[in-house]
Amino acid sequence: MYAQKKSIDNVHIVRERDRQRLRDLVTVVLVGLPIGLFLALFTYQNLEVIRLGHEATRLQKRRAEIENENKALQLQLDRLTSLQQVEQKATKLGFERTDPRAVVMVQKPGTGAGTGTGTGKTR
Repeated sequence: MYAQKKSIDNVHIVRERDRQRLRDLVTVVLVGLPIGLFLALFTYQNLEVIRLGHEATRLQKRRAEIENENKALQLQLDRLTSLQQVEQKATKLGFERTDPRAVVMVQKPGTGAGTGTGTGKTR
């Protein structure tokens, strides 16, 4: 009724290495590795060019912003240091316009004509 199976003992059977298959694998690796490295390098270079292009564009925009800000600050400086503006602020602070006849010009010693001694010292 019941059939008994006899186990097969395959311990003594050893499979040989397939030398042709190993050669094929080595050939594929040796040919495929340089091609893969080339493609990886090519991709990296292209991505780096794109990244540097974006960075250059960002820096150009930043430079334009800084130049515009510099122009605005220069205009503000010119406006605040104009003679008319300074005169208005001085008037608000209580200063009065000086009579031009009351202004005394002082020269450095030795630069004035006819000083006599030329030392610039007065007694």
